[in-house]
Amino acid sequence: MVVAVTSPIAFQTLGSTSILAASFATAKTFAQSFVNGQVAIAVADGSSVSDFDCEILICDPNDRIALAAAIKAGAPCDVVAIHDSQHPLTTITQFRAAFDALIDDVDAVRPVAPFTETLKAVDAHGNIVETIDRTSIMRISTPEIIRVSAIDFDGNSSTWFVPLTSGAKITTVAAEPESLRVNSLAENHLVALLADSR
Repeated sequence: MVVAVTSPIAFQTLGSTSILAASFATAKTFAQSFVNGQVAIAVADGSSVSDFDCEILICDPNDRIALAAAIKAGAPCDVVAIHDSQHPLTTITQFRAAFDALIDDVDAVRPVAPFTETLKAVDAHGNIVETIDRTSIMRISTPEIIRVSAIDFDGNSSTWFVPLTSGAKITTVAAEPESLRVNSLAENHLVALLADSR
């Protein structure tokens, strides 16, 4: 299990803890309770996570090639779960659903949800040029559960956290509404209110 620190917002306070600590706690509970696995944190600066008792993968988690290389150099495993630290309210249920979908010849799984907001395309001057069909867009969540054998360590492009081999069979599971991604301090305040109401 890798918790990827994809933004400095991960170190912001969420209730009595941080966004990262909340994400790490859920990932650790899942890893230890359901798959008897270990948790690592992927982060650009290891000193920022020195309080966490786990393997630290020093890399840019937003760089697919760097993250794949860090996973390859880390503790050996057959399956890796990559959880974006910016999803602090993701539940064990969503972790389990993604893991359970990795069956038969499936190589990679991730949670998705329909995109329900109105999305507009604008030109360089800020003029709206079209409304994008929301049914053609999905909201991606985490964790992504991936067989290590399906990671293309020499690849350089992907819509996943790491490049996947060309023949990788992928699937999705339903993302829960509370698995929102915190992208700003304003969103963090909203997520904190949701966390307090749970």
